[in-house]
Amino acid sequence: MQITLLQKPGKVSVKEFSATLEESLSKLRGELSVTTKLVQLSGNEWAKVEIQGEDSEVVTELISREFGRAQSDLAQIRVQENYEGIVDAVGANLSVDIGVQKPTRLSVNLDLKGLRAQLSDGKPLSCKEVADLYCIRPGSRLAVRITRLDLDRRTIEAWLADSQIQLFSQWITCGLERIQVFTCTRQSLENALRKAALERDVISVETNTLTTHSVVCKLGTDAIGLIPKLGSKLRKSELEPFVPKRILQRCRQW
Repeated sequence: MQITLLQKPGKVSVKEFSATLEESLSKLRGELSVTTKLVQLSGNEWAKVEIQGEDSEVVTELISREFGRAQSDLAQIRVQENYEGIVDAVGANLSVDIGVQKPTRLSVNLDLKGLRAQLSDGKPLSCKEVADLYCIRPGSRLAVRITRLDLDRRTIEAWLADSQIQLFSQWITCGLERIQVFTCTRQSLENALRKAALERDVISVETNTLTTHSVVCKLGTDAIGLIPKLGSKLRKSELEPFVPKRILQRCRQW
């Protein structure tokens, strides 16, 4: 069985990404009777994995939950269903790639009106302003709910899924600031935190994709203040502050 993961190297080297993915797959397999093999990988393409063995169905489900699974065929997409995707562009609207490649490559469109309704209580913020406040940028993993599907025009429209809204709500109401890290493996991030002597300022690291992570700061710790220190150890990565207080002031109450 071959499945396409919702993971791609992006700007991370294929070698480093492959090693990270192989290690993660090994941990998921554990003692189960199954083998996994990375069969296709390039910088701008989704990773594909071959799964074989007695426990292949179990491992396929585990892998799908952990890494996300790309939806390659437009004919299989259903209105009102939820899908996970990776942001591929922030412009006048938000574009999210859920993996559709047949009959042609398509991304899901989240228009500004819907984003304002869900994330800024209708306030007249631009798409970029909303995206900046919520640290949504190319590479971010988002859950979306399909609201309109036009097979003739080959367009897909969506809003953020309830699960994504709930996640943002949890992040904001807990009051803890975060540093969103893009274009970096978890191992590289943990090494950087140690070298920058920031381990005492951080509660945990949450992995969103193999190359994007969320660093949860301790109560009272200023994420913006930590970025220069961490950034000096991650010069090839992009770091953005997620600040609940700023969202509450400029967008909406949660």
